[in-house]
Amino acid sequence: MNLITILFWIVVVIVAWLGLRNLITIFVGSSLSGPLKPGQPLCHFTELLLYWGACLFAIITHSWWPLFISVIVGYLLRKLIIWSGKK
Repeated sequence: MNLITILFWIVVVIVAWLGLRNLITIFVGSSLSGPLKPGQPLCHFTELLLYWGACLFAIITHSWWPLFISVIVGYLLRKLIIWSGKK
């Protein structure tokens, strides 16, 4: 195994962990900011699908871009939902 392959799998594990964190949040029913409000489980489920789908696509195609795009889109989705909830 070369260094690029090892780094690829490390990034896959990190992105998969981000998805698993959302799954745990859904099952526990609370996050670091307190109990989940109505609609938040759907947000976490959407992020879970986004992260795990990107991991699957990255493994199949062995490309990095789905992993980075999923992290960026997940972050933007979370910020958009928080922003729209304040309006």
